Amino acid sequence: MMLALQRRIDRHLTPTEHPPAISSNYSNPEQHFFSDLIAAAQLIRLSWPDSARFAPSSAVADLIARHVAAWTALRENRSPGRRVRDAWAAPKDPAECGALLLAADTLLGGRGQDDLALRERIQPLATAAFTRNEANTGAAFRRMDVSPDLSRALAQRSLGFNRAGGHHHARQHVPSRQVHFGIEHVPALLPEAWIGAHFGDLTSLWDSGDVWKPRHLRRVASLKLVEMAGGGTWPQCAVILGVPWIAAQRSLAVLKRSLLPSGLWPLLDTAVETLAQELDADPLNVNFAARRRALRTWQIPVKDLAALTEGLVRLANVESPLTRAAVTALVWARVTQGDHLHSPSIEALRRARQSTKPLVSAIGQLQTPSNRRGARLRILQRISEYADDFAQALNEGADGAEGPATRKRP
Repeated sequence: MMLALQRRIDRHLTPTEHPPAISSNYSNPEQHFFSDLIAAAQLIRLSWPDSARFAPSSAVADLIARHVAAWTALRENRSPGRRVRDAWAAPKDPAECGALLLAADTLLGGRGQDDLALRERIQPLATAAFTRNEANTGAAFRRMDVSPDLSRALAQRSLGFNRAGGHHHARQHVPSRQVHFGIEHVPALLPEAWIGAHFGDLTSLWDSGDVWKPRHLRRVASLKLVEMAGGGTWPQCAVILGVPWIAAQRSLAVLKRSLLPSGLWPLLDTAVETLAQELDADPLNVNFAARRRALRTWQIPVKDLAALTEGLVRLANVESPLTRAAVTALVWARVTQGDHLHSPSIEALRRARQSTKPLVSAIGQLQTPSNRRGARLRILQRISEYADDFAQALNEGADGAEGPATRKRP
């Protein structure tokens, strides 16, 4: 077995051809042969004896145990506060080095295999290694330029997200699964149609009158999709979507309180995975990031606002700047599938340290269910139609500086 591994090492030292360059999400594992083997060997050593089951024979296990005993003694006998020189170096004894590499190769298994199987082998060893050794051990592994498959398997996760830590190395951004959709295809709030199609097992457990839990679910599900497509911790995913940190944290807290005590969090993971598979299969996914960019400084044109409010004589202050800002925020929220509270109109007020209360109140007056009648109901319907036309125009590549041609309203 050692000779067979040595021959493979020799082949990689003298490659006959270069593998084709492909997307980082689908990197050829052979490109990372040595880095993966080194990282796995370190993991075997740092987690011993938990990793002993990956030694393919008792003779191999005895060689590794002999090396680990000497290596541990060297580390423990160092002077306080002094680092051991070459603490991560390979064993000097060839037999011990071969045994360690053979166990590492067994741990890695077949290249290009199922992510879940590799993670199930790696995670117990990573937990043992990171808890028994220095606090920076996990950071050392994050700095290794290993394959995306191994990076995903090594990542410590909590509730489906990479754990936030003190080190923000690029390797943390490796997606948690192989996907065909991108972060640009994820909105800040999952569309309600997607929630209805994939999350019914969760939403059916909540009070039908509760409008806030589904809203928090829409936000958290979007964060999880970004993590699948782009990697990173949940705060990093929130930044990508333009969601304030405190809003993302609040949504996670609400869902934790609702789902964890009853053991229902796996329902959320399953629903997001099902949705991800659907997005993978759709060649026409909406580019929500492009929509957000197109509407970053957009305001509804005055002529369009006039057309939207035509004939609504009972709607007060239809021509006021406040009404224009409110309608702009609502159109932005529907086109981008974002939260109107984080729309450019409201964020501009926050940056200028001006009160957002009048604008938020004006939007609330329009959206409050009890107020959805008469003129307010008709303006909301018109805003929705206008936003849908605008979204379609953006999909077709129209300039976002102007809204769509507003149809004659009844």
